[in-house]
Amino acid sequence: MQKTINFLSSDTLDEILRDVQKPGRYINNEFGVKSKNLKDLQKIKNPVLACLAFPDVYEVGMSNLGMQILYEIINSQQNFSAERVYSPWVDFEKILRDKKIKLFSLENHIFLDCFDLIGFNTAHEMLYTNILNIIDLAGLNISSENRLDIFPLICCGGVSTVNPWPLSKFIDFFIVGDGENVIISILKIIKVFKSNYVKNSNYIKNSNYIKNGNISNYINSNLRKAKNELLKNLSKVDGVFVPAHYRIIYNFDSTINRFEILEEGAKKIPVKKAIYKNFKNSQYPIFPIIPNIRTIHDRLNIEIMRGCKRGCRFCQAGFVYRPVRQKTLEALSNQTKESLAKTGYNEVSFTSLSSTDYKNLVDLINSITESKDFKQISISLPSLRVDSFTLEILEKLMSGRKTGLTFAPEAGSQRLRDVIKKNIKQNDLINGFMIAFLKGWTKIKLYFMVGLPTETESDLNGIVEIVDLIIQKAKEVMPKEKVSRLQINISISPFCPKPFTPFQWAGQESVEVLKEKILKINSSLVKKYKKFVKIAWTSPYKSQIECLLARGDDKISDVLEEVFKSGAKFENWTDFFDYCKWVDACKKLKVDLKFYTQRQIQINEVLPWDIIDIGISKNYFIREYKRALDKI
Repeated sequence: MQKTINFLSSDTLDEILRDVQKPGRYINNEFGVKSKNLKDLQKIKNPVLACLAFPDVYEVGMSNLGMQILYEIINSQQNFSAERVYSPWVDFEKILRDKKIKLFSLENHIFLDCFDLIGFNTAHEMLYTNILNIIDLAGLNISSENRLDIFPLICCGGVSTVNPWPLSKFIDFFIVGDGENVIISILKIIKVFKSNYVKNSNYIKNSNYIKNGNISNYINSNLRKAKNELLKNLSKVDGVFVPAHYRIIYNFDSTINRFEILEEGAKKIPVKKAIYKNFKNSQYPIFPIIPNIRTIHDRLNIEIMRGCKRGCRFCQAGFVYRPVRQKTLEALSNQTKESLAKTGYNEVSFTSLSSTDYKNLVDLINSITESKDFKQISISLPSLRVDSFTLEILEKLMSGRKTGLTFAPEAGSQRLRDVIKKNIKQNDLINGFMIAFLKGWTKIKLYFMVGLPTETESDLNGIVEIVDLIIQKAKEVMPKEKVSRLQINISISPFCPKPFTPFQWAGQESVEVLKEKILKINSSLVKKYKKFVKIAWTSPYKSQIECLLARGDDKISDVLEEVFKSGAKFENWTDFFDYCKWVDACKKLKVDLKFYTQRQIQINEVLPWDIIDIGISKNYFIREYKRALDKI
């Protein structure tokens, strides 16, 4: 049976956008769109339609490189087409709900429930309520068990899927690890399923056909069997985890006893993540989509490395994206030049977890800045390491406009930096800033954390002392007229122990303690350097909920559902985050918030994410955790 593709008419779209803020979020027609049009789709026998969903507004989602990569890969295939959807802002959502219009894709305005696959990017945990909101706006049941139809299947990928349990109630399957190869394997399996099974009379696509009575039970049973058959086939792909195939068995104290396999033929535990082995030659995306409106990162983003060799004990991404892989200089130079030519951007960001660790960085920058085809191209490196930051690199960055420099000392004292394995010496730190000031930089951003394991008052005072030294050195080497333009932006985040890090067993400090620490640093710096320093921080309340979702088990699915039903969305936005909703949901469901956040987890406990294998042994994390504590 050929799938019916329903879409919103252009006239209706024009009508509902009249009173909407930033209609450019919803109108499509960007440069670089690659989705197949409706006429071409009708010519393909059983095409597979995927909708890539980013659970935040257009301006945020369009800056996500992972979405751009998968979008280009899928649309390069003849039988597949990928479209996009982002969380509608509250004004547009209200119109959709008031007029009973289901959420639709950006390109062809196809209603989401007409797709074969909806794939969410779970870049971080505070997007989870928006995932549920998008599913609900699509007219689908948020619970995977209660979605009677086979399609659309709903999946999630991204760094936070290494602990799939908090979302397990809502998602059909997860993609753990790199998605480049996995997504095509998944779409091929779906196409084969549609070709072999959809033509059989046992399959009934339209759930509205299902009637009450015995025929309903028969149809529902067949649909569930068919969907489970498809999920079993998908689970054979590297990195695919189907939560319905497993169950957590708990101890009386709410810790985990073991995992149980529910489905015969399901993957053995732990389920291994997927690794993209041809990363070094990859050049996706060559022609990224150019947004209609200004985005949070309005520039060309080129990924130069994946993973990180540093092994900072708090950094989840550094471990999850291992093994460390670097693209070849030739691949990066070709990709950057072609992308600049196609997009017209005048700034390129070479992104990775530690950009200055790329071995051919200077040669890469030279290949762009010395090219006759590009003039006044600015290069930015969003993740600088001061111990690998050199005068030569700085001079290369100066070939374009100065975009600001970002460093992440993370901790204020050498002792605490050693504990977290942020191996930056104080002299390296100050020398890096000296180089920048001597070359005319006046704007610097610094990232710090509070509440790190073993942290003392002396460590907190060290943050203020670092800023003291920076301003002192700036006054020594910069002309007086430039000193007045000095701006140091400081970002402070509460430490959140994440899965698959050596600190995954550590407890998070209480909201009250974290608040006190942040306010102390803020008052000290503002009192002394109000002219030069601006401070922003992540709410400790929000960080506690992030920790709940990061370290949670399948019980947290119920909490998440309760919070969503109370109206929660855009939880990563300060104006929308409502801590009381989470507290109330935990109380109602008898979930101990502190058990998941502040509790020091025992080394021998079974962890929720032990069901996933990211390729690093648990014994390695234990050794690293003990080494950190030895430095007290």
